[in-house]
Amino acid sequence: MASGNPGRDRAAGRPAVIQQVAFGPLTVTADAFYRKATARFWHFLRMTWREYPFEWVRGQRYAVLRLFDSGPLNAFYGGVEVVDEGQRSRLRVFAEFTPRTLLGWAMARMLARKEIRDIFAYCQRFVALRMSSLDIGLPPPPRVSPVNRTMLDQMFDALQRETVGAPVLARFARHVATASDAEVLRLLVGAERQGALHHTWEVMCPNCRVPTVRTSTLAGVPDRLHCDTCGIAYDTDLERWVELRYSVTPQLRPATNEVYCIGGPANAPHVWAQNYMLPGTERTFSLTLPEEAFRVRVLRVNRICPLEPNHAAAGDATFTYRPDGWFQIRQGFRPGPVTVRLRNEAPHVAVVVLERVQADPRAITAAQVMRQSEFREIAGADVAPPGTSSDGVEAPPSRG
Repeated sequence: MASGNPGRDRAAGRPAVIQQVAFGPLTVTADAFYRKATARFWHFLRMTWREYPFEWVRGQRYAVLRLFDSGPLNAFYGGVEVVDEGQRSRLRVFAEFTPRTLLGWAMARMLARKEIRDIFAYCQRFVALRMSSLDIGLPPPPRVSPVNRTMLDQMFDALQRETVGAPVLARFARHVATASDAEVLRLLVGAERQGALHHTWEVMCPNCRVPTVRTSTLAGVPDRLHCDTCGIAYDTDLERWVELRYSVTPQLRPATNEVYCIGGPANAPHVWAQNYMLPGTERTFSLTLPEEAFRVRVLRVNRICPLEPNHAAAGDATFTYRPDGWFQIRQGFRPGPVTVRLRNEAPHVAVVVLERVQADPRAITAAQVMRQSEFREIAGADVAPPGTSSDGVEAPPSRG
């Protein structure tokens, strides 16, 4: 269950409405799968709720259910649906509040209107951006932390004296001022040399691919880790699951890493569909799958059924989950439009994901970056953990 959709959260104005959001450990029972959350609204109203996993189908819809334990609201259910109509798309935004008190009734009306209005405005900015000639992926948020322009200009002057091209620098300048993602390793290393960025290491869970540990040095990466969401222990793997992340230094821009929801699709791009299924329920959805390996997996218990491309297969695939696991050993699909049917015949809740098998091609792993002499020079005392060779490349592990 990863962080939610920060782009939509910023567009909906949540940073100004909700503060101090904190999530508790994962609760898993036969009839529930959620995390407890606590937050303050407008600095004075404290509310607690149970946040259930988002449900989504890639490129089509997502939604979330929150049941409140205290405060003026009983429940919230909301999300976004997109319907492809050829040269245009139809967008539906919904926000359903169940109030507990008169204050909750007034709060629900205000939040629902603001949610829908601001998301539509964000989508309009997104469409306008796509139709422009700018190479920005997403619209800048309406509010950003202040940028030290003097330091930014000094950094660019220094990078221009190196071998970094002007178009990349221009894009990086725009990116630093509006977001926090990194795209070009060589540029980022140069920016770190100038004191504008700093790097950290994130150890990703092999299943949900959410960071389990974040550390400033490879020496601080444990040999073995445990993922609370998946309920598994796994070994550190520099080639695949230890990823490099760059952040802006506070001197350049005092950015904060805020979380407003969990379980959403924003930080799980490898998951193409996720469904929260009560015992005895069935879900059917359609999506377009490329010619690559996928799998269907149940969160926490990690029951897996491979879904592999096969041009001779039918245009649908059925998966039946039972107390002892998936009834099907494996399934095939014909690349293109595919109808997926999920059935939960187990006596407990099952959160089922359809996910791609291959790793994120955009990620930079520890093994990859430690082969870069420029980065090793910057890293200095950032020594690789046990199991790696002296040049920072992972040595083959021994198996007992």
